[in-house]
Amino acid sequence: MTTTTLDAGVSITRRGWTRLLPPLGGLGLVAGLIMLFVSPASDDTGDTPAEVVAYASSHEGWNVAILLFGVLSIGLGGAFAAGLHARLRHVATETESALLLIGGTAFALCFALCWIIWMAPLVDMPSDPARALSEAEAYLGYDDVGWFLLGGAGVAAALMVVPASIAAVRVGLPAWLGWLGVVAGIASLGTVAFLGMFAWMAWIAVASIVMLVGRRP
Repeated sequence: MTTTTLDAGVSITRRGWTRLLPPLGGLGLVAGLIMLFVSPASDDTGDTPAEVVAYASSHEGWNVAILLFGVLSIGLGGAFAAGLHARLRHVATETESALLLIGGTAFALCFALCWIIWMAPLVDMPSDPARALSEAEAYLGYDDVGWFLLGGAGVAAALMVVPASIAAVRVGLPAWLGWLGVVAGIASLGTVAFLGMFAWMAWIAVASIVMLVGRRP
C-alpha cells in the first residue's frame, strides 16, 4: 500500500498490486500440495525397478504436472517469504528478520528441489525397456535424497515460522494465535516424517489470509 499526500493536506492511499503476490503465492503453494495429495500422483512409485517403470508410464501427465509445480513453487514460496519479511521487518529484531529471510529462502529451494529430484527422472524415462529398468534401479538409489530435502524444507520452515509468529504478535496478532504459530513451527521439524508438513501448510495458509485481509503495520 502506498500513500501520497497532496499539498492541500489530502491523503490518497493506493493498494499496490504487488501486495497481493505474497499471500497468493502462499495460498497457491498450499492449494497445489492439496491437489497433489488427492490426485493419482500420490500413488507409491514402488520398491522395484519394474514398479517404478510401470508408475512412470501410467502417470506421465501427472508426473509432468508435479514437475512443473515443483519448478513453479520456487516463485510461490519465494514470493510468500519475501512478502512476509517485508511486512514484519519493521517490528522483528535483527535476528528474527535474518532467520525469517534465511528460512524462507531455504524452504523455497529445498521444497522445489525435492519434487524436481523425484519427478524429473520419471518424466525422462527411456522408452527402451532395458534402459528404463536400469535408470529405474538407479532412481531407487537416490530418491531418498528427495526425502532429506523435504526434511530440510521442514527445518527451514521452522526457521521462518517461529520468528515470524513472535514478531507478528507485536503488531496486533492475538497472543494465542502467535503461540500456536510457534507450536506449528516446532512441529514443522517433523516434516522428514511427512506429518510435520501439515503444520507448516496450515501456518502458511493462515499467514497468507492474514496478509491478504490485514493492514500493513
